[in-house]
Amino acid sequence: MPAAPTTSVQRAEAILQYSATSVVLREAFFGVRRFDDFQRNLGISRSVLTRTLKYMVERGLLERRLYQNRPDRYEYRLSESGIELYPVFLAMKSWGDRWLGNDGSRVVLHHELCHLDCSPQMTCDRCGETMQAREVTYRIETPPSEAEH
Repeated sequence: MPAAPTTSVQRAEAILQYSATSVVLREAFFGVRRFDDFQRNLGISRSVLTRTLKYMVERGLLERRLYQNRPDRYEYRLSESGIELYPVFLAMKSWGDRWLGNDGSRVVLHHELCHLDCSPQMTCDRCGETMQAREVTYRIETPPSEAEH
């Protein structure tokens, strides 16, 4: 049996790998909220979509909100946690455009504030420079054990 994910990166990856999570997130980023709209846009079965939405609500990526009574109908809105996954989507889009862009349709992002098509970049919160993988190192910090208290 494989060990449980230990780092935050591994735990995030485990969530995003579940069923249709990544494509449901993509649709939610662009304003889809209702079950039938998710299903129409994604073309996945009702049972897979139901399971995926339930999973995403349980993990705190989406919030389920009642919008109609008799019959009860719900919409699914991105939570703060879900919204903060947007840079992950942008990074995947950027990579796909560069390395897989000739294989099919591209998603073009339009920035509503400046009214121009754009290619967002990830920058350092300290110096403002664009982040490049070869210019960054990492360390893993483990939380102090309870025995140390």
